[in-house]
Amino acid sequence: MSGEGAGTSAGLATILSHGGSLGTLGGASLSIPMPFESKIVLYESMRIAGTAHVEAIDELVASMPEDATVSLIREPDNLADQWAIRVEYGGKRLGFVPADRNEVLARLMDGGKTLRGEVLDREKVGRWWKLHMEVSLVD
Repeated sequence: MSGEGAGTSAGLATILSHGGSLGTLGGASLSIPMPFESKIVLYESMRIAGTAHVEAIDELVASMPEDATVSLIREPDNLADQWAIRVEYGGKRLGFVPADRNEVLARLMDGGKTLRGEVLDREKVGRWWKLHMEVSLVD
């Protein structure tokens, strides 16, 4: 009997790990969507560094929706900073994660973790854009 139960558990785990269905009960499907995504906030607010050095930054910021999601791209070959992480919107550079906060995030990314940013607020100060984002781990 224990062998039969073990086989059923192994089969169920295989079905679930591939996003399958548990079957039906009274005509209703018993499916569990897999995999699910969880957001873990690492920094509630972090400034995006280097925005003053971005060409056409005004147009780029104007094209972003209020709660724009930004991509964090690791730059391990960056000569200025071995832990560099570029911040992009729509495939265009907005700036970088500040050097005083990037090492742990870079190590997470190097370990295969996915990080995401969401623009919280923006303010133009002279010719410089002051942008803040929330940084989260998607697990």
